[in-house]
Amino acid sequence: MTNKITFNRDEKFDLQLSQAMQDELRLAGVISNSTFDRLELKSEEWQWEQTGNIAIEFSRRDQPSGIAVTEADVWVHELKRDGETLMYIWVPMHHLKEICRVAYKARRWRKGGDGGVTKMVLLKLMDLLR
Repeated sequence: MTNKITFNRDEKFDLQLSQAMQDELRLAGVISNSTFDRLELKSEEWQWEQTGNIAIEFSRRDQPSGIAVTEADVWVHELKRDGETLMYIWVPMHHLKEICRVAYKARRWRKGGDGGVTKMVLLKLMDLLR
């Protein structure tokens, strides 16, 4: 019996562990050292699962709102099911605004919300990775 730990055929566990630890330290630094001053949280309960989209508000009652007025450095989008958080998606604001501009120009926006007074860009979850 060997004491050598391997989890894959290429036996690179030590390299993978080292990279994972570096990544975790980098994330801990972002959170604990506050490399961002403000974040904005948007929670979605169920429509994201049915549509594959998340909604980013930019206007309410024909006044700028949401992403158009936020002073946040990071947008955090919480995806929930039955009141339970499944995941948080953290997106730097400059990146999210660019994705939203592209979606808006492609006419991927709708009215919705309370009485249809809110305008929002619809982003496919996969678009966040592009």
